[in-house]
Order: sequence, then C-alpha cells, then structure tokens
Amino acid sequence: MNQHINFLPFNKLPAIPRGKGIVNYLIASKKVGAIAIHTGISELPVGIPVPRHSHNSEEQVTVLEGKVKIMLGDTEQVCGRFDSTFISAGVEHELINVGEETAYVLVVYGSPDVNRTFAGTGETVGIGSEGDRFEE
Repeated sequence: MNQHINFLPFNKLPAIPRGKGIVNYLIASKKVGAIAIHTGISELPVGIPVPRHSHNSEEQVTVLEGKVKIMLGDTEQVCGRFDSTFISAGVEHELINVGEETAYVLVVYGSPDVNRTFAGTGETVGIGSEGDRFEE
C-alpha cells in the first residue's frame, strides 16, 4: 500500500471557480493519494445558492465561518460556525449563505469517485470536473 503524507496549507490549495462566485478549494482527492475520501472547502458568497443536487456518496458539511441555510430534502436549518450535517447518498440538498459575509464550509465525501446530479436538469457530473459548474 502506498502511503501519502501531505501538508496542505490553505493558501496553497487549488482554487476552483464553480460559477456565481462560488470557489472550491480541493484538499484530499485522488490527486494527493486519497483512496476513501474526497474533501474540500467551499467559499460561498452572500445570497448565492449552491443549486439543489445529490451525490452518489455520503457527505458531511461543516460550516467553518458564516451562516449557511442547508436544505436536506424537505427540511431546512440555518447552520453557524462548526454546525454540521450528514447527508446520505442520493438525498437532494441545497446550500445558501444567509449571513452578511462570505461563508466557508468544509465538505467531506465518503468516496474519491463522487459525482453530483443536478436536481433541475438531472445531469450527473464528476465533482471538480468541467461540467461541475453552477450556471451564472
């Protein structure tokens, strides 16, 4: 088994624009040797939603800074600093920054081969792929 040890300072993480001002910062992925998870930090501008979608993997979302309304199925909750959610594979969800400043969330997926299926179109794309963009 290959062992990987990586120090990943935030200011050196790849910043991946997703559209609407949303930026993802990739932490653990296949690119750094991850075999069981995919993680990153998402930067969410005020009032901009991450559109309703689901994944083929379990997901944990933890708010690091700001106030984020998270809709899970038909339930919604405003989450603040260090509040977390656990989302089973296939559950539709949406996030929106309802605070007054940029919000940051840590996202952990239970698979390095995670995809996103947009509820509005039914389109499925790989996380981080060119198709994984939120329409302007």
